[in-house]
Amino acid sequence: MSAKKSRAAVMAALLLCALPGSALAASSTLQLILGGEAYDGPPKFEVTFDGKVLGEGAVNAAIDTATAGRFADAADKAAYVESFSFDVPEEMFKPGAEVRVRLVNEAYGGDGSDRDRNLYLAAVSVNGRAVTVSGLSTQGTKADTGNEVLGEFLVLRDGNVEGVSKAPAGGWPLPDVTIAAASPTTEKPVTTEVAATAQLSAKPVKPPVAVQALRLPAETGEAVQTASLDQDPEGSPASICTRDELYNVIGFNENSNDLTPRLQARLDQIVADIGEQKCKVLVTGYSSKQGNHATNALFAIERAQNVLVYLKQAGLSFERATATGGGATEQFGNAFSANRRVVISVAP
Repeated sequence: MSAKKSRAAVMAALLLCALPGSALAASSTLQLILGGEAYDGPPKFEVTFDGKVLGEGAVNAAIDTATAGRFADAADKAAYVESFSFDVPEEMFKPGAEVRVRLVNEAYGGDGSDRDRNLYLAAVSVNGRAVTVSGLSTQGTKADTGNEVLGEFLVLRDGNVEGVSKAPAGGWPLPDVTIAAASPTTEKPVTTEVAATAQLSAKPVKPPVAVQALRLPAETGEAVQTASLDQDPEGSPASICTRDELYNVIGFNENSNDLTPRLQARLDQIVADIGEQKCKVLVTGYSSKQGNHATNALFAIERAQNVLVYLKQAGLSFERATATGGGATEQFGNAFSANRRVVISVAP
């Protein structure tokens, strides 16, 4: 069964999970998982792909250090972490390209002050191939500096350093490649001490902090299909979309992106319900808050991508289709299983 919702309400809620920009069939999709600290405004960032600026964004969910404390001290960091999505045009895509992320509005209240503005990079994903903190590095724009790590996050304290993700072994996959899903596992936290990062000579030095760190699983390749564009703009009367629906797909197993027979049966119902209509489809994946934040955010993205691949292979046609991640959530109930889901928004 599907729940009716107005198109405006559905799109407003789901767009909170990703930056604007729908991927087309020929485009690749780059996704970032970023946390943040705010000080007189949220941290803003710039992302480049192969040395070319891809876009900018702001972590509006960042913790306000003036009123709510520090990111490192937050028992549950998920509330201050967002997923961002950018299109990589076909002519810009290179399998061996580097991805770089830079804080562009650094601010610091000085010694003895808890007021600060920082970025925390958890993961970079291109067409579903993810690189997490163990594969990320910090490089200085003026001089190289050692990595500063906060749990599963790479710390970017000012504009003098960039978070860098080199292409994984074999390069970034093409947008139409499907890679078998993997199942990361989580471990108990261990205590680490992060190293001091490089700083601007004219600004106060930001001290290192002791944090609780979580070991992340190795990078994995995941199902990829971020968008599809049907090439029949005219369409027959039967293909005209009259659907304004919100479908919930529930039943993902813990630490799994696999589409079980039960999930496939649910998706088959949705395909039959939509039929030959060509609609705008937004697929948003979610995970529970069980485990660590970066891994959960990746699960959310990968579940959405797997569902979109299945819908396409089942014969569904789209006017436009996009997959994105909503991250870890408790909005669907207290049970972990209730939040391991995918929401499919269908609109004319």
